[in-house]
Amino acid sequence: MVLNNSGKDETPSETARSFDSSDRFAETPNSLSNSDRLAEKISSLNSSEKVAETVHSLSGSELQYPTVTIINSETGEKTVVVKDWTDEEERRLVRRVDFILIPLLFWAFFILQIDRGNISNVYTDINFYNMLELNNTKINIASALFAIGIVSFEIPFNVALQRLSPSVFLSFQILTWSLIATLQCRITNIHSFYATRFLLGAAEAGFIPGGLYYISTWYKKSELGLRHTLYFFGNLTALSVSGLIAAGILKDLPGVGGLYGWQWIFLIEGVIGVGYAIIFFFLLPELTEHPAAFWNRKWLYFDARERSILRRRVIFDDPSKVVSTRRTNLKDVWSTFRNPVPWFHVLISMSSLQTGTALSSYIPLIIRSMGFSVFEANARSSIPRWCTMALLLILTLTSKYFKPRAASILFAFVWKLSSQIAVRELPDTATPTQRFTALCFLVTVNIVGHVLNSAWLSMNIRSPRERSVALAMLIMAANIGGVCGGQILRDNDKPLYKKGFLALIIVDVFSILVLIATFSYYFYKNRKADKLYGKVEPINTKADDSPESLDRGVVYVGFGLKNTAEEEADAHRDKFNLSFKEKYVYIKLYFSLIH
Repeated sequence: MVLNNSGKDETPSETARSFDSSDRFAETPNSLSNSDRLAEKISSLNSSEKVAETVHSLSGSELQYPTVTIINSETGEKTVVVKDWTDEEERRLVRRVDFILIPLLFWAFFILQIDRGNISNVYTDINFYNMLELNNTKINIASALFAIGIVSFEIPFNVALQRLSPSVFLSFQILTWSLIATLQCRITNIHSFYATRFLLGAAEAGFIPGGLYYISTWYKKSELGLRHTLYFFGNLTALSVSGLIAAGILKDLPGVGGLYGWQWIFLIEGVIGVGYAIIFFFLLPELTEHPAAFWNRKWLYFDARERSILRRRVIFDDPSKVVSTRRTNLKDVWSTFRNPVPWFHVLISMSSLQTGTALSSYIPLIIRSMGFSVFEANARSSIPRWCTMALLLILTLTSKYFKPRAASILFAFVWKLSSQIAVRELPDTATPTQRFTALCFLVTVNIVGHVLNSAWLSMNIRSPRERSVALAMLIMAANIGGVCGGQILRDNDKPLYKKGFLALIIVDVFSILVLIATFSYYFYKNRKADKLYGKVEPINTKADDSPESLDRGVVYVGFGLKNTAEEEADAHRDKFNLSFKEKYVYIKLYFSLIH
């Protein structure tokens, strides 16, 4: 028996509605749609009274607080989530979560970027360059092998993360790639160079989307944008300081211990990563239900009530998070592939990041070709990265208030296109300072669109398991873009790379067109939802404390492999006779898209 929030019996209607050719699908006696199977499944649960009721509340039986009832069709469990905490209490907890989680993830991403990105600084060491007889072709092959390593293991490692302990799996990844990064100091030929680049990429696969998914389990959708940005700040900070660190190493350590400067870069930065893996393992909390490392059963970061609030607040914001991600399987992967939403964002990141990957290995070399010394080229390469962090923070904060969300990404893309044109069209008589300034404007905005795009995607994927796969797809797309982008700047196009920058300009135009198409798709879907269900406004529980406004209705989650959102919404509306508030919660969760 399923109980609604008022305590009355609530049984889905047994009357099925027939649809004509103008509707999304038609029912026939000989074929069952997903919604038919869903109705049968819930009816069977009702008849057998297998639905377990779990009430996460410290309140009494009266409806005193905002309440939502969630039915997980996978387990038959019924969960009533009651918001019986104050906003100030929640804000204090969020600040504590920020203090614990964000620094750990920040420094993990910092280590990742240091170990993958220091190769661009190593290229400026003439000893390394001459030993391997490097040229643009060999550098591009190394970049491609690194990206292929990531793409090959991105989704499998992300699925493994769902099934295993985050603190264990992510810590193991940091340890593994740091050891590989350290062993790069023993490179002696081009073959060992290629092998270590592929292995490093494979070891890092899944870490970025895994971190993004992990963040989503602790925060509400409205909080994700800023936390994603702070997470990526680890990447950007590493990009900002790696040039300065490398400049110091290449200046002071060559010859010490019989090692070249490039060997010291790999050795020092790799060993730091090994040490941090141990710290990460001992400090990273597992889940909101168990806010401590998996091995720690005694010293938790939060008490029982705080743990309950942390869990309930994210479920109240997104009821789909009651579905266990430990059951992630091939069906979830296939379901995500069938959803058109991730593919729009995949195309955005794949195209927009080609500029960044095309330049990432070459920035110090390009700056050095302008006439600057090795030390100055590495030091100057950090300047645009600091500018990137400032720009990204501004756009992240403003995107919460200036809608649509696509506008912030469009601003970044137009900036990048303009800078790309400026870099290419500078006259041959331009001074090194002018060329460096133009390059700074271009590099500053390279990654901004991708970071904003990842937060946008996370907000529009409702299923936790599909969200983890979708984020993995996004990072795969970024690295596939890296494989393509890494082949654009060629030896025969030196030193101004006129042909290469023209190709990147065309790719930037494509990025803008895909972004506009994504926004148009979301806008169309939301307009269609308005026509089907009417304009639905959020219920303001603060302004109205009546039981009618406090009852948020029933949300059904965990349907597994679904048809389109329209079919699912129709199934609930017509087969289960949903009330207005039930339709509101359902549409908010599964149908409405944030554009």
